[in-house]
Amino acid sequence: MITPDVGDLTGKRFAVYLRRSPGEKGSTKNQLSRIIKGIDSLERATGLKIDRRIVGKDIDKKKRFNATKDLAKEGDIFNEGEGATGFKIDSRPVFKELVRRVREGMYDGIVVESFDRISRDILGLAYFGLPLWREDGKIFLGLNGEYLNEDLVNQYLLAITSSAASLTKAQEIEKSKKGRADAIDIGFIKAGRPEFIGSGTKAAGLDYREAYRLMKLNGENRDGNLIRPSDVAKAVGKTSKDGTGDNKWASAWYLKMKEYERLGVLESWLSAYEAFNAYIIALEGYPSVKWKNDKGVANIKKYTAGFFAYPAGIKVEQSKEYVEFPNVSKLDLEILAELDDPRDYPNRMFKVRRIKTIPPNLSTVQKQGRSRATRKS
Repeated sequence: MITPDVGDLTGKRFAVYLRRSPGEKGSTKNQLSRIIKGIDSLERATGLKIDRRIVGKDIDKKKRFNATKDLAKEGDIFNEGEGATGFKIDSRPVFKELVRRVREGMYDGIVVESFDRISRDILGLAYFGLPLWREDGKIFLGLNGEYLNEDLVNQYLLAITSSAASLTKAQEIEKSKKGRADAIDIGFIKAGRPEFIGSGTKAAGLDYREAYRLMKLNGENRDGNLIRPSDVAKAVGKTSKDGTGDNKWASAWYLKMKEYERLGVLESWLSAYEAFNAYIIALEGYPSVKWKNDKGVANIKKYTAGFFAYPAGIKVEQSKEYVEFPNVSKLDLEILAELDDPRDYPNRMFKVRRIKTIPPNLSTVQKQGRSRATRKS
């Protein structure tokens, strides 16, 4: 909707800006489809066509973003893409390129679905938007009826709206943090897991104990890396498409299990892995069906995820704490499977330790992978 109060837009050139925040549903492609009628209306009001070509990130998400090429494209629709936070404008290259073009006179204004697409923080909107509006006469137009004008009441109401949006998103982030904290308390952390029987991988049920035995027989080179890793991988059924042993898998798991052994948790990890496989087999029926549909298996998967990913503990980057998960090899999986909350395990044997003081000299197996550690809320 373009409010008549915004005035005569004849001959004004507009750029469209799209952005979806982390955690929001949908995509910027959905966002564009929602405002397409508004863009059509804007074209009628200005008498100028808006070039529907995309500048910035591929709206179909088929191509990786290349700043050098994608920010140099022609078009009037600027797509920041998914997962672009509304609080840190400096981390949004597409918006910065749009502002540059506006300052250079290529556009008379910026149109968005709503002003929180520019910033959820009123200070961020004021920093980038108000100077362009007040000093350069640029137009900021929201297709939900928002616009910047000289009416102080409108500015005041806009400030309230933006502040409310900022507060709402901040509350969403806090809720997300609390959700992660609650998940950790029941043993869950989002991470990789070993190839349990029934889990659907080609090597499901892989014998890690035998793999490590063969790895130690092969030995390592001067750099501490496994010798002939493909031989070990092939021997335990971990093969590539061409039938050869998976070299990368064996090399990575040798280093990981070697660290588990150094830290004194390898035997517990192996025993727990074997116990979970035995539990699934004992259920009878197809292991893959049990893995997907059995409630008890689902409970165990959730409550033991942290231990199987980080048996020696983990530095959680988002909460800046060190976490130690319960040793699954000391738990009865049949009891664990029946619990709606693992903290109800008898004699409080299921307890996650959360320590604010981070131990020094942590191993690589006690740190989150970069992609998870840097993921934003």
